[in-house]
Amino acid sequence: MRLAVVALVLLGAVSCGGPDSVSAGDLQNCVREHLPPNSVDNVLVSSEQGVTSINYFHRGSEVDVSVFASAEDAVAAEKAEARLGDAHDRRIKNVLYSGGGAIQSAVVRCAQ
Repeated sequence: MRLAVVALVLLGAVSCGGPDSVSAGDLQNCVREHLPPNSVDNVLVSSEQGVTSINYFHRGSEVDVSVFASAEDAVAAEKAEARLGDAHDRRIKNVLYSGGGAIQSAVVRCAQ
């Protein structure tokens, strides 16, 4: 019985993509679903060395999002920013973000 419970828990973790990460595509789709109409003027997406950067623009404001392959990679990037004196990003799981407003609220909701 105990083995069956452990197997079920592990199966649930695998099917959800793991407890400590969210994919860039899933994050973008979720953010899009949670924003009211006309909340974003432009979105730029780029990927480099396994990190996807998503930049949301609205009325001169910007929300920057970086989606890393793992939470460990995001923590390492956060520490590197702190060493450079540029530690303004916040982190949830494998996602670093900065900005504000409705877009940031949607990013936070979707990254959890």
